[in-house]
Amino acid sequence: MRKIIVGVDQSEGSNDAIALASRLAGITRADLVLANIYPYDPRPSRALNAAFEAYLRQDSRELLERLGSKVDGPVEIRPVANHSPAHGLHDLAQAEDAALVIVGSTHTGRAGRVLPGSTAERLLHGSPCPVAVAPKGYAQRAGGEPGVIGCASDASPSSQRALEAAHRMAAATGARLRVIRAFQPLPYDVPPGSVAMGGRSVYNDSLQERASEELDAAVAKLEGDPPAEPFFAVGDAGRILVELSEQLDLLLLGSRGYGPMHSVLVGGVSGRVVREAACPVIVLPRRAGHVAEDSLFAEASLHG
Repeated sequence: MRKIIVGVDQSEGSNDAIALASRLAGITRADLVLANIYPYDPRPSRALNAAFEAYLRQDSRELLERLGSKVDGPVEIRPVANHSPAHGLHDLAQAEDAALVIVGSTHTGRAGRVLPGSTAERLLHGSPCPVAVAPKGYAQRAGGEPGVIGCASDASPSSQRALEAAHRMAAATGARLRVIRAFQPLPYDVPPGSVAMGGRSVYNDSLQERASEELDAAVAKLEGDPPAEPFFAVGDAGRILVELSEQLDLLLLGSRGYGPMHSVLVGGVSGRVVREAACPVIVLPRRAGHVAEDSLFAEASLHG
């Protein structure tokens, strides 16, 4: 059974993360693990203080038990010693071979919007498994199966794997699947000599046509129900995805095309989306194994 790790602390964002985790666990039948990273360096040194560490661990455990008592169903708790919450969650995800790590948004963000805090930001740039961020206030409005799942597409291998995962989730829940491709034309301040013969307008028309064909090709690769809804838009990709997130229950993104193969690595577009989206966002790493037959998303399709 795959595990969903939920990073929690004393903030309200923890309730949002737990609500999202409970919803996804209900879809995928994954085990839930609540983790709290308490500030202590467990490495051997002269500064070790066993009594202080025991106090911090007990405080962490009491927090986890209190939050875990609100979860409908079985849940494991993990107090973890580490000075960095992001590193602590990263190490736990590796040790547990987690299928997903979920965190809440910072308390300073707007209600109903994703705005990851420093822990989430760092985790997004190095997690060994997919990362989900719940919008502020999600716990007050979560419920039922997702109606529309969205996935960004840009013809890259990582976006195609994210699309496969989104399709599995949609199949498990009966949700509609919207595949979003944004095309941004070449700006007019680009020197004419840098574009192909025929001028900027002709060149942009050619690029737009190719982008539209790539969207159709990505959708055509999906097999079985539900049929995907291609959505093509012209403009800034980050802005378009943020605006469309108002109409979505969940949005999946692939991580950018360079960096560690086994890690989430957030690029410019995905970075903006996870900061401003109105729905929960899941960012997947480039490693194909996370959408393979033994992944959380495969489990979703089996149990839907």
